[in-house]
Formats: sequence, structure tokens, C-alpha cells
Amino acid sequence: MNPKSDSAADSEAARVALAVDSEAVLATADSETGIPGEVNMKKNLSIVELQRSNWPGMLQQALGDNLISAFIHGDCLVEGFNALESPWTISFILRDNSTASIKPLQNLLREAKKENIEFRYFFTLKEIQTSEDVFPLEFLHIANRNVALAGAKPLPNYQPNVECLRLECERELRGLLIHLREAYIYLQQDRNPLGFFARANATLLPIMYGVYYLLHKTYPENHQQIFNAYPALRAPISSRNERAFIDSINSYIATVTEIVNQVDTMDAV
Repeated sequence: MNPKSDSAADSEAARVALAVDSEAVLATADSETGIPGEVNMKKNLSIVELQRSNWPGMLQQALGDNLISAFIHGDCLVEGFNALESPWTISFILRDNSTASIKPLQNLLREAKKENIEFRYFFTLKEIQTSEDVFPLEFLHIANRNVALAGAKPLPNYQPNVECLRLECERELRGLLIHLREAYIYLQQDRNPLGFFARANATLLPIMYGVYYLLHKTYPENHQQIFNAYPALRAPISSRNERAFIDSINSYIATVTEIVNQVDTMDAV
């Protein structure tokens, strides 16, 4: 036997044992304190997992009788969402949304960060009513695309003020057009030309849900309904055919311009 080799082997074995023991200690500490640790941290990869997790109870306990609704909403309920790359967004409707009333949620921030959860909006019912002329598009999205985690379903039977919704959609579309024309000028310097459509649609599609509602008085089920109504908004598969690609961008910008003009001349109903 080689004493030196035996010593190295013993040292390595001790190092591995120490690492295993350290992980065991962390896991035990977490189970005793109730604070999630790096070892036993678990990502919620689906809505069902989030609903079955400790979060509904934790939110209810933190906010108590002040909680009317805690709900998932936003991009995490849109097709293509990846829970490993983007956060679950949770917002709240409360009886009181003062800083003192929402402060208990700060105790949950460590766990929320580890499980890829973000707390976003804190409304009261009165605030929603008085903000109808400012945020009808946002409330339309919340009312039609949400999953309640604790408390009641948010904004049941909500119907936006049509004229306020029209004005917000027009304002957002005109702002987008300004940036689309700027992006067009710098297109040749873009290393990823197809990114033009990805960036534009990330802003445009949520607005188009409002436009679709204005036209049909119903909230679209998915992006496909928007693309069926406006095929020019769909991103091309490739940018290799330069002429065809530039034509698609010209058509995209022209279509958004037509939509703005359509919304601008729309009669309030």
C-alpha cells in the first residue's frame, strides 16, 4: 500500500462526507425553521402546483381579513410562458392598501424570490372604480385572465368604460408607432432582425386584446384570434429573403397605422 495515496483518499472521503453532512444540516434547519433553503427549494412549474403549494395559506395568513383577492395574472397566463425563465406575478385587491397594511408581505419576500414569485399590484375596490378612466385595459386583462390563489375571483363581471378603453388603446398604439419607425431606421444594424417582431408584439399584443374587445365586445381567447384578424402582425419564419422580410416589416407598420386610425375614428358604444 502507498501511505500517501491512502492519506489522499481519506482526505477526499472526508471532504465528501463533510459536504453531505452540510447539506443535511441545511435541510434539517429548513425543516425546523420553516424557512425554505437552497437544498429543498422547489420551483412551481404550473398553476396547479402553485395552487397546491403553501402560498394560498401564506398569503391569507399574512394579510388576514384585509385580503379580498390574491390572484395570478399577466404574462404568466399567456401562451409561451416558461416558469423557469420568467416570474409568476401575484397581485392583490385589499380593503386597505396602505403601506402598513401590505408590510406583512415583506416577510414572504425571501421565499417568493426563491420560488420565482413577484408581488406586483395592490388595489382597493374604490381605487379600481376611481381609476377606470386611466387603466381600463389593465383591468380588462385582470378580469378576463386570472387565477385566484386566495380570496375571491378578482373583478367578476367587469365591463370597461368603452370610451376610456378606446382612448387608452389609441394612446398606447400611437406610442408604439413612434418606436416602430425608430426601430425600422436602425434595422440594418440589428444582429437579430426577427427581434423586431418579438419586441414589437410584446408591446402590441396586450393592446390588441383591448382593440379586439372594442370591435367584438368579447375578450379574445388567445393570440391566434388576433393573428387571424390581422395576419400582417404575425412574425415571418425567417429573415433570409431580405426583400420579403423588409416587405413584411413595412406591412406590419402599415397595419398598426391602420389600426390606430380605426381606433381613433371608432364610435363609442
